[in-house]
Amino acid sequence: MKLVLLTFLVFLMTEAYARDCEVYGISDSPQKLTCTFKDQKIALRCNKGQYYLNTTKIQMAYHLDVESGSSPLVFKAPNMVMTVVIEPKIDIQAELEKNGKIQFGTCI
Repeated sequence: MKLVLLTFLVFLMTEAYARDCEVYGISDSPQKLTCTFKDQKIALRCNKGQYYLNTTKIQMAYHLDVESGSSPLVFKAPNMVMTVVIEPKIDIQAELEKNGKIQFGTCI
C-alpha cells in the first residue's frame, strides 16, 4: 500500500513540474520569450505552470480578440503589462507598459 501511495505522489509531483504555461484560449502558448526594448530586456518564462516576467509572477495571461491576424497575447504583472503579437515568418512584436510609459520592442 505504501508503494502505491509513494508512486502516486511521485506521479503528481512530476506532473506539477512538467506542466506547461497557458494563455487562456490559446493552444500553443509561448513557454519562453526574450524581449528587447530601448533600455531593457524582459524575459518571459514558464516555471511549473506559472508565467514570470523576469522574476515577477504574472497575475493574468490572456489574448485579445481581433477580427483578422494574430491575437495579441497579454501578460499582466503587478508592475507591468507586456503585450506580444506573434506573426508567422515575421519578428515577434512587443509592447511594454511600465511606470505609465509605453515602449515598443521585439522578441525572440
